[in-house]
Amino acid sequence: MNASLGLGKYRDLLLAILLFIVLDLGILFFNFFASIQLERDASRINTAGELRMLTQQITKSLLTLQIETRDGLLVQTSMAQLGQGTAAFNQGLATLKASMASGSEFRAFGLDPEELRGMLRRLENEWRPLNDAIAPVLTVPAPRLEDVEMASTKAVARNIRLMGQSDDLAMGVEAAARHKTGLMRSIQVAAIVLALLNFVFIVFKFVRRLKAADQVAEAARQETDDILRTVSEGLLLVGADGRIGGQISAATPRLFMRPVRPGDDFRRLLAGMLDAERAEEAHTYLDLLFDPKVKPALLTQLDPLQEVPVQPPGDPHARPRFLTFQVSQVREEGRIKELLVTVFDVTQKVQLERELSATQQAARNDVEDLLVVLEQEPLLLQDFLLGARERLADLNQALRTVGREPGACKALVEDAARLVHGIKGEAGALGSTGIARQAHEMENTLAPLLRRPHLEGEDLIPVVVELARLQDQVERLHRFFLRVGQPVADRETTSTLDAMVNNLQALAQRVALSLGKQVALTARLPEGGLPPEVERALREALPQLVRNAVVHGIELPHEREQLRKPPTGALRLDIGHATDGSIEVRLSDDGRGIVVPHLRERIAQLRGDAAQLSDQQVLGHIFDPHFTTATEVTEHAGRGVGLSLVRQVAEKAGARLKVLTQPQVSTQFVLRFGAGAA
Repeated sequence: MNASLGLGKYRDLLLAILLFIVLDLGILFFNFFASIQLERDASRINTAGELRMLTQQITKSLLTLQIETRDGLLVQTSMAQLGQGTAAFNQGLATLKASMASGSEFRAFGLDPEELRGMLRRLENEWRPLNDAIAPVLTVPAPRLEDVEMASTKAVARNIRLMGQSDDLAMGVEAAARHKTGLMRSIQVAAIVLALLNFVFIVFKFVRRLKAADQVAEAARQETDDILRTVSEGLLLVGADGRIGGQISAATPRLFMRPVRPGDDFRRLLAGMLDAERAEEAHTYLDLLFDPKVKPALLTQLDPLQEVPVQPPGDPHARPRFLTFQVSQVREEGRIKELLVTVFDVTQKVQLERELSATQQAARNDVEDLLVVLEQEPLLLQDFLLGARERLADLNQALRTVGREPGACKALVEDAARLVHGIKGEAGALGSTGIARQAHEMENTLAPLLRRPHLEGEDLIPVVVELARLQDQVERLHRFFLRVGQPVADRETTSTLDAMVNNLQALAQRVALSLGKQVALTARLPEGGLPPEVERALREALPQLVRNAVVHGIELPHEREQLRKPPTGALRLDIGHATDGSIEVRLSDDGRGIVVPHLRERIAQLRGDAAQLSDQQVLGHIFDPHFTTATEVTEHAGRGVGLSLVRQVAEKAGARLKVLTQPQVSTQFVLRFGAGAA
């Protein structure tokens, strides 16, 4: 009884204490439970927010890796960043998926876990194709450009959607957390202070997360600005209306060599940089890029913006800069939203390629010159080099001292054309393709000048440049000859006349092969050789006559078969002494001959009295300067210089020149030197 009374005295206190203890233990247990729930929710929110940041990081790493791969730069840093971002994204997805595996946690608070799981599945489905595209890039130390470009395209296309779905998931997780918190706050009505502290804690955590997200976004914007400010390539976005987007790299105006501002018309900008044809092609190409029906592979093949020469405005004499434009489609929900234009300065690359080509050509020329020195009869080669050097030196002097008299420059250009054509013919007969090629280039420079009625001294500047190159080519062969060739007196030489015939046979074969024809040259030579002056004249004239016979006289094999001729055309060179002491040189072919009526029609296009000319006078026109029956200029014909040169050589040597022809049967050119020439 006493005991009961004793207990009853403290019963309320004990009950209060017990209740306090129970309540305290209950509060502690509930706080422990609430802290676990809050920790899980915070982890989910943090992970979902990191996925959004990782989306930006992965896209940036892919774009950087694309540029580095294309330019041959080191890719280790970009590969590492890409690998870290991809692994973190996959780990984040796995963590969220595991934390949502059990639905009891959500159902205990009256939540439907399938809504969050659906958000996660949509994010995972959007990520999987990009992850599959990134996999081939990360599996090799040096990824292929095609794999990088494919991954970059997918990243750019899916970036916005991935960010949006990451935000949706984060907001969904946040909404679930807020629901749990509200329910727990209702339960903790008896412990309002603790609930308030818990609420303050939640608000604090939420504000801190928002602040961290803002800091991340600001850092990302700052990184973008830093990239655009420091990148050496031009970067800009072009909308479907052709306008440039709001952000461009600082290097863009420098590369374009003109102002480039957001909102400018990109097509008009290109029109001011490129020639009309290239600009039109670029406009068509840009239109095709916005057409979703056109395949990207086809667009790559049609790209007209590779190694484009861009001239600085207002300075037509400045060296152009070579730019390459790489245009990529930026897609959004399957729609081509805009174009990412990346501009590279490839001037150095183009210059190096040209220098390499020039070096390779020089090496080939060295080999060709060496073969010429080793294979040619030394006396012929020596005479050609000495003669060519002398003639080119005389031409160089004439160019330096040309007078201002009317027609002086025109006459000098005509003399230069005959001189260079003669050197080209002799070089071709000797097999010196380097000199022949350079002489042909000089002929291309002289051709437009020959068509102009009046010339001034400054018009001859390109001729001086090409002459210097031709002289260099001749000097190169001469140096080879001096270093490699033995003195003429120390070498066993064949007859120079025989060697000349061998060269003419080789020349005929080369010309015929280039034209798809077949030809055989035979020769009958006199015993005892020829006077040096006659031989020199023949070395200059015969290559022109042989080339003319193969080009204009000998028919194609199928044409000869239709005329019941052998498919191989026959050239015959006869050199002999006449009874009057003269030397007769006759080059004949069994080709189509010269049809005088057709020749007369050609002359009628140039002069009005063609009908009054005799047949012999008509034939004489083939020796006129710049007269040709060819319809186009080729390496072998079309300039009307070859036969004019032959006549000049004959006149200089005091020889008589005539032509005999029979249509569809033959053509003969006859040179007579000596007593009977007159």
